[in-house]
Amino acid sequence: MAYRDKYYRLTKTMALFSGLTPEELVKVMEMGLTETVAEGTVLFEKGSFGRKMYVILSGKINIIDQGKVFATLDTGSTFGEMALVSGRARAADAVAVEPSHLFVLPASAFDRLLTKRIAVKLLLNISRTLCERLRDADEILAKIL
Repeated sequence: MAYRDKYYRLTKTMALFSGLTPEELVKVMEMGLTETVAEGTVLFEKGSFGRKMYVILSGKINIIDQGKVFATLDTGSTFGEMALVSGRARAADAVAVEPSHLFVLPASAFDRLLTKRIAVKLLLNISRTLCERLRDADEILAKIL
């Protein structure tokens, strides 16, 4: 498969990369790195300061707070973006449920992207993801209250 086809597929299947051209995605991927983690790996803990955001290329990650699993994220999901964008401490723990392959975008690369048109697309995609998560949380609260 040609690189263009591979990256085109990622722009269609992963929310963070939606709307990017394959060439724009190549630029983003060049600024980050990939990391493979074993089952049980703690990627970050609640209260730590986030200097990275992650995209799951394969595998599953649990988002845990006070021992309770709030979400199980899988291929295509983004996590860690809230702390990266807000500059605040992590709101929960992130733990690999199974061996996982991740794309990691450090804060320094994210900051460099902010000066480019690509950043507008990424920030819109992050905003959409956060809105969906907020809407889901509102639905859960409505059922509880």
